Amino acid sequence: MKYSRINPIFYFLRTIFPNFMLLPLLFLFTATQAQNVSEDSVLFNQQIQDLINQKQYASAHILLEDFLQQSGLKPFYACWMVENGLLHYFRHENYHIFYLMDEPNHWNESTPDTTRNMRIARLRYPEHILKAIIHQHPGYARAYKLLGDYYNMQIQDMNALELPDTNRMNNLEKLVFQYYTQAEKLNYQDVQINQWLGIYYRRINQIDLAEKYFLRNIKPPHHDALSFLNLAEISFQRKKYASAFNYAIQAVKYFSPIEVYLKYDAKRLAARSLLALGDEERFLQYIEDCIQMLPDVQDAYIDLFQYYEGNGRGEEAEAVLKKMLLANPFDRKGYTVLENYIIKHQNYFFGERLFDEMLLKYENWDEVLANIYWSKGNLAFAQGLKSEAENFWEISRNYMRRYLPENSPLLKQVGDVARLSGKK
Repeated sequence: MKYSRINPIFYFLRTIFPNFMLLPLLFLFTATQAQNVSEDSVLFNQQIQDLINQKQYASAHILLEDFLQQSGLKPFYACWMVENGLLHYFRHENYHIFYLMDEPNHWNESTPDTTRNMRIARLRYPEHILKAIIHQHPGYARAYKLLGDYYNMQIQDMNALELPDTNRMNNLEKLVFQYYTQAEKLNYQDVQINQWLGIYYRRINQIDLAEKYFLRNIKPPHHDALSFLNLAEISFQRKKYASAFNYAIQAVKYFSPIEVYLKYDAKRLAARSLLALGDEERFLQYIEDCIQMLPDVQDAYIDLFQYYEGNGRGEEAEAVLKKMLLANPFDRKGYTVLENYIIKHQNYFFGERLFDEMLLKYENWDEVLANIYWSKGNLAFAQGLKSEAENFWEISRNYMRRYLPENSPLLKQVGDVARLSGKK
């Protein structure tokens, strides 16, 4: 077979894929047939799509890779191959090689282990492939979009790290912005691009631009829940509470059941919008729905507590604080609300009773005990009991040392109320 007709692109790919010539052909297509497949081949396209739908990702990759070997770097199929790899890989090596496999959806418990042979494929150097497409076809928008996806994937992975490399993240963000905006200039319409650019412009406080991108995502046929939520937040920020409520309700409607935390945020924002509109009855209904939805999240409790306290309904406010901290004694913001309430109303007896109940329920949870004694120290200090406060804070630190590294910054925060006041 002559490869000179493929021109330098083939040699580029051959460098990336050293075993390019060794991959077997699959299913209906021989090497000769693959040469004759064009982008409008319904049969070939359906073959690939069926494999992906059946989660046979490695087989789809191998078929696409073999076609590209025979026909050259056709942008449509090269991008399809990269997209399949970036979406469906199960592991990668430093973002250079992505491994795919066919999911064993035909297996059952009686299938012998010896027959369970997984097909594995490798997407090699997707960054190089996409840059080669852009070099050869600078107007092919999908390649820019996928290159933005490639860099954005790395940002998302770094966000999960405790100490991400902020310089690298900033550089990656610039690349995502560069390639997404270029795809947009080439009229590539994509919900993900609109989402990303909308969030980007919100973060740098260019709200009008952010709104423009989110609005694109809610026009039929799109009903992007995350864009509805962002529009609700923008409207709430602008004190357009009726619009905020309407957008938030649409977000609740379109978030999937597994996006429960985002649905919670949307429903809570709807509740806060109702309160701002003076509809207290529906506010109470919506905020109680939030508490029922995620009873271990403190935010809706705090909204409800603030409503009761602001209306002079102290017993109900205290009942909400109690319910919140018994359901979630791990997050510090709930303790801060409790401390401020107790100090404001000089109701230290309520705090002591609540702490006693929590100590009984969570006596084996070091993190809870650390939080309780931290707050007990803060409240003792507020009463001028400096020595007692120091003892409570030290007990809190001792519990923290059981689950935190010795150099944890959280250990230094215990007792900060004293240092910040300048009285210690």
